[in-house]
Amino acid sequence: MRCRLAICFLLWAFATATCGGAAPCDTGLEALVRVVGGQFYRGSIDKLASADAPGVVDVLNSQNVITPGLQDKQLSGRLNPGSTAVAIGFAGDIGYWILAADVPDADSPTQPTFHSSLSFSDSLPQTSYDLLVRAVSTPNDFGPAAHVSLDVEPSLPPTGALVVSLWWDTEADLDLHVVDPYGVEIWAGNINSYDRYATTPAPDAGVLDEDGILDFDSNSGCVIDGRCNENVVWSLAAPVGDYVARVDTFSLCGNSAARWTVEALLNGISLDKAEGEALPSSQRFSKGKGSGVTALSFTVASP
Repeated sequence: MRCRLAICFLLWAFATATCGGAAPCDTGLEALVRVVGGQFYRGSIDKLASADAPGVVDVLNSQNVITPGLQDKQLSGRLNPGSTAVAIGFAGDIGYWILAADVPDADSPTQPTFHSSLSFSDSLPQTSYDLLVRAVSTPNDFGPAAHVSLDVEPSLPPTGALVVSLWWDTEADLDLHVVDPYGVEIWAGNINSYDRYATTPAPDAGVLDEDGILDFDSNSGCVIDGRCNENVVWSLAAPVGDYVARVDTFSLCGNSAARWTVEALLNGISLDKAEGEALPSSQRFSKGKGSGVTALSFTVASP
């Protein structure tokens, strides 16, 4: 079981001491790194080591290069006996995250493990970061840090024959909907324009990379990932005809508004661009196919 009695007690003790008992805990949205399922605490992870606390046995990290807005980066490892949680955070950041330890692996039956999913701020500067991982045994006992060096490279905009992009400026859940010339609507509920049951399918419709594809459902269900960007991309060729791009405000996630921009690029050249604002009244739509406000209507002409 992931949260054993000792681990649950440890996290309860942390929450009670830091969050004031029943008071809402800090969400840590301004932190440069976020740990899915972890609890955020303000303060420096750099200075938390205790003399007799257990340490980290090893850290498994498959990639040392990250990009701003990257989400779901996996980080795992083993902890020395006596560890009930792990602390993870960037050196010099505004805080760190506590995540309950997992049960030991079969080949190391005395060493608790941890398995974490990290996401990174979309405003992450292009530099190198020292990610610190510390074993935790009690709310006041943090072991020596294991260091993971991460280099930030700029995230590149998607490329393709036709790219329709949506950006917004707050931690809200907005959705991009694009209707292609065949009447197929591409959105989070239908991420690929290929329709195997269409009576008049697009030419070469069975080749998936020739169809429009939604790259990511950002901030889905108000699980904030830091991207605030969605793109529908036709990699090889865009069907000739008329398109419509809409913006659906699934949820403002507690924000008062979200300003958005939608742009259509054909072979890197802008066809059209629009800006708008999502308000609380914008959340009234059905949240499914056909929802949202029209941002752009544009045409892809024959070559």
